Formats: sequence, C-alpha cells, structure tokens
Amino acid sequence: MGWGLADQVMSSLSNFAVSIYVVHELGAVQFGAFSLAYVTYGFALNASRGLATDPLIVRFSGTDLPTWRRAVSECTGTAALVGLVAGVCVLAVASLLSATVAAAFLALGLTLPGLLLQDSWRYSFFALGRGSQAFINDTIWVATLVPALLTVRATGHADVFWYVFVWGITGNIAAAVGPWQARVVPRLTGAWRWVSQHRDLGPRYLLEGTSQSVSTQIRAYSIGLVLGLAALGSVQAAAALLGPMWILFLGTGLVAIPEAARVLRRSPRHLPLFCLVITSGLSAAGLAWGLFLLVAVPRGLGHWLLGPIWHSTYPLILPAILGVTGQGVSAGAGTGLHALGAAKRSLRLTVLGSVLFVIGSLAGAVAGGAAGAVWGSAIAVWISAVYGWWQLRRAQQEAGHLPAGQRFLPIRPSWPRRTSPVPAATPWPDLVAVRRGNRPAAAPRVRLAAGGVALLAAMTAAGWTLAHHLGETRAADGTHVQATGAPARDNAAGPAPVIGPPRGPAQALKPVRAASFDPYGDGLGENNQLAYLAIDGNPATAWHTDWYSSASFGGLKPGTGLLLDMGRTVTISTVRVLLGPLPGADFQVSVGAVAPSLTRPPAVARASDAGGQVSLHLTSPARGRYVLIWFTQLPPADASSGTFQASVYNVTLEGWA
Repeated sequence: MGWGLADQVMSSLSNFAVSIYVVHELGAVQFGAFSLAYVTYGFALNASRGLATDPLIVRFSGTDLPTWRRAVSECTGTAALVGLVAGVCVLAVASLLSATVAAAFLALGLTLPGLLLQDSWRYSFFALGRGSQAFINDTIWVATLVPALLTVRATGHADVFWYVFVWGITGNIAAAVGPWQARVVPRLTGAWRWVSQHRDLGPRYLLEGTSQSVSTQIRAYSIGLVLGLAALGSVQAAAALLGPMWILFLGTGLVAIPEAARVLRRSPRHLPLFCLVITSGLSAAGLAWGLFLLVAVPRGLGHWLLGPIWHSTYPLILPAILGVTGQGVSAGAGTGLHALGAAKRSLRLTVLGSVLFVIGSLAGAVAGGAAGAVWGSAIAVWISAVYGWWQLRRAQQEAGHLPAGQRFLPIRPSWPRRTSPVPAATPWPDLVAVRRGNRPAAAPRVRLAAGGVALLAAMTAAGWTLAHHLGETRAADGTHVQATGAPARDNAAGPAPVIGPPRGPAQALKPVRAASFDPYGDGLGENNQLAYLAIDGNPATAWHTDWYSSASFGGLKPGTGLLLDMGRTVTISTVRVLLGPLPGADFQVSVGAVAPSLTRPPAVARASDAGGQVSLHLTSPARGRYVLIWFTQLPPADASSGTFQASVYNVTLEGWA
C-alpha cells in the first residue's frame, strides 16, 4: 500500500505540476489545446488498461515469476499495439484540425505508443508485488521531464507542440527502461492471443473505463466548440486546481476495493457501512480542499499557479467543489459494486453517469457559459452518485447479503472473526481451457471488434466535428475587410436573432454608459476610468487599452474589450467605430441581452487589420441591451516605439429602439 500511494503521488503530482506549468506559460488558448490532447490521452489510456492491464491485475497478481513474465510479455505488447493504433488515429485527426490544436495532437500521436507501454509497466510491477519498481519507473519519467521542460523554455520553443512532445517523449524514456527492470520484452505478436484469452474481462473493462474517458473528451470538445478554447482553458484550469483530490481518489482506490472484498467475506451486511466510510472521508476531504481554494486563490495562490487566467477560473471553483464532493459520494458506491462483482450494474452506473455528465455540461455551457458547464457537470455527478447507492442496495439484495426489507446500514457493526480462505491464483493455461470449454470464442471476438470500431468511429467523429466547426470559423473570418483611415468600408457580419421586424428607417442609438471588459486581467479593467470617452461624441478623446510588447497582448491574454450598455433592449443594424490612425486591429462585435461575465456572446460582426473609421453593417440585425467590442489583435501604438495599443475615439450605433 505504501509503494502504491507513493507511486500514485509521483504520477499524479507530476501531471498536476505540468498542467499548472503549461497554463502559466502558454495562457488560456494554448492550454485549451493542451487539455484536448490530454483528455485524448486519457481515452487511449483507459482503452489500454481495459484490454491489457486490468485482466493482468485480476488474474496474475501474486503468481510465480515465470507465469508473471509470460503474462507480462503479452500484456505489455497489447498495450503498445493499442498505442500504435490510437497514435495513428490521433495523427489522422490532427491533419484536420486548426494550427494550435493540430500541433498538440501531432505531438501526442508521435509519443502515444510509448506512453501506454509505460503505464502497462506500472501495473505489471504491482501485479508482482514490486511497487517499488513502478515508483522507480515513474521517477525516471519525472526526473527527465523537468530538465526537458526547462530546456524548451530556455531555447525559445515554448509552445503547445513542444510541451506535449517533451512530456510524451520523456514518458517513452521511462517505457524503454521497463524491459530492463522486468527482464521481459513486450510481444506485439501476442496481443491478439492476450485479448482473446481474456475476452470475458477485457471488453467489460474496456467499456467501463473508456465510457468515462469518452465523456470527458466529448465534454471538452463541446465546451471548446460552444464557448471557445479560452473558456475551455478556464474550465480545465479549475479542474487542475483539484489535482490533489484526484491523487487522493486514485490512491484510495488502490486499497479500497481489496479491503471491501475482505469486509464482504467477513460480514456481507456491513459492506455498505464500509462504503459509507469511504464516501464520508473522500467527501470531507473534497470540501476541505475546496474551502482552502476559495480562501487562498484570490490571495495570491491563483496568480502564482495559473497566471492571469485565475480571474476567469475563480468563479468556477465553487461548482467544481460540489462536483468533486459528488465524486466522493459515488466512489463509495462504486467500491461496493466492484467488491460484489456486480459488473452489469457497475457498467450500467458508469454509462449512465457518463451520459449525464456530457448532457449536463453541454446544457450548462449553452445556458450559462463556462460557469454553467461546471454547474451542469456537478449536478450530473450528484444524480449519478444517488443512483449508484441504489444500485449497490439492489446488488446486495441479488447476492443474498441484504434480504428485502432489511436495513441497508446496520445500527451497530458486529464483525465476525472467521474469514473464508482466499482462493489461490489459477494458472494461466487452466483459465484458458476452462473459458474455451464454457463459451464460444467467435461471439466475444465479434463484439470486441464491433466495440473497437465504434470507439474509433466516435473518436474520429469528434475530431471531424471540431475540424468542421473550426473550418467554418476560418471561412467566416476570411470575409473580413481591412479598414484604414480612408473612408469607411462595409464589413460582412454573421446572423443574429431579432424579435419582431424593424419598423421604419434605422435611427441613431445612444449608449448610456461604457466600461472596460477584461475577464483575463486584474478585475479592474484596462483604463476603465476612460471608457466614457468612447461614447462622449468627441472624436478628440479616446478610451485605450494598456500597451503590450506584441500585437497578441504579449501572450498574456486572448483579448480585451469595451462594453456598452444601451439602457434598454434595442435592435442594432450598424456599428461604427473610430479607431486610431494606424491599421492592425482585429476585433469583433457581440450583442447580448445580459452583460457578459466569463464568456462572450457570439459575434455578429468582425473586422481585421482595421484602423480609422470602421463601419460594420449587420446582415441580420441583432437585438439586445449590451454591445461588446472585443479586441483580439492590437495595432501599433505609434510608428516607432515598438509597443501595441488599441484606442477607441468614438462609437456610434444605428437601429431601432
């Protein structure tokens, strides 16, 4: 248990530290791409564990050394082959994606076979009872990863491709050390034999493990599609702050299921009480960590860990805490179901929870932006947790441990002292002979092949959907006009909903107030005290952003903006913005019924390389109270200083009140 917890701390803390380092170095957009690559890695990892290492843990823990080596040779070969297939799929998807996401997927696809092989060595050592070897292997990964990340930064290659690549390639180094530690060479040719001989376990573990990973991946894609990479980065940053809790969950899982099985042998009716202890401990730990984050993040911890995006991440912490507490409640029920061997009910619970997780997150994202997505996922987790405890009660009744009408939880535990002997491990060939005698081989192979094809199709479809969306975005952006200090030119605009047809010719609309909109800054806005100058009607006075060392805000944030309050709901047909004389500004205009907070409403018009007077005529008038002018690229502040800054001298709007 000690080596298991130490190894889990080493593995999880290193991933947590890398996530924090990347978000701090690259910002929200590239961290969003990094997150997509990471959840894709999690999908492949669960597939590898279901087909390769989970059967090894169940059937070859505590066997003699020669039997273990024969099993590990085919188990690790299976993991490497799954990595090769998944890597090819990831590279194919990368060819369809936009530049930032494609770079992350390219690096992942190149290193995925070694990453899955490294994970299989960890579980192989635990099956033999040599957890220290797994700890050494993970330590090698971390020891090579740290100087590699620092080298990337020092050599000026700090982008998402190199961070994903060095993370993966150092994992491959640890995988290459595994055969020397185990004195075993992986056999790729034994993969089919391994999967076929353990077909009664592999497909079930594959579906149960990958359903959770698929739901996480679909959720990430959905948030990226609906809200953009910046919002996805904030959501993933909130999850990264909960990293220590996932270490506790995974570390407890190494002990909880074997101990639950022991309780089941000693006193079956007390299994729910043991599961309640697991639930109480994990839930209490989640609440305590959450309270610490709520207090510490705004007092310097957030800026130290996340950099400038901590402002957009902080409002997501509370729903994230509720979600992780629900995970603790669900963990107790899941422990009991696995101890009972109720595979059908456990799989049913996992699939339902995964579906609810995706639906809740997507519905919340549409309704409430990034915060809504996290709230929706938290509600889904709690529904799944309640359903899991109901499934545990039914499983105990089916097993005869809890007759109908009997209390689910005993008032006072009474532990009998006798224990039933643990059956000895069955040699590998005997297991194969028994299974071949009891069930045909053809049907499981067909189901396994169909399941694999379905999983690969789902992964490809998700990548194609993201690529298609990004392709449409690029096509729309390609219609932007370039505006200069010369006479105003029209700009194509996207459609926006209008309630009721406009009446009569468009009239001038006057905003009642203006404010700086800076969700990625310090919370005070950029020169908010000057915002009113953009709507005072005087072309000699202006609101301007802070100055930066590059047009892309020095890599510190994805953008900043100016928010106009019309005082009432109006219909807008034309937006005219008077900028500084130098071209180079990229911005978009959004109209919404409520003031944006963490996320921005969809754009109704865009302009690129703009300067001077810019007129944006909306092809479909937009209705709302608030108008947001959001800058994504800054023009030069002047001709010689080398700094970049946007200035808005005047904003006029036309439409119908």
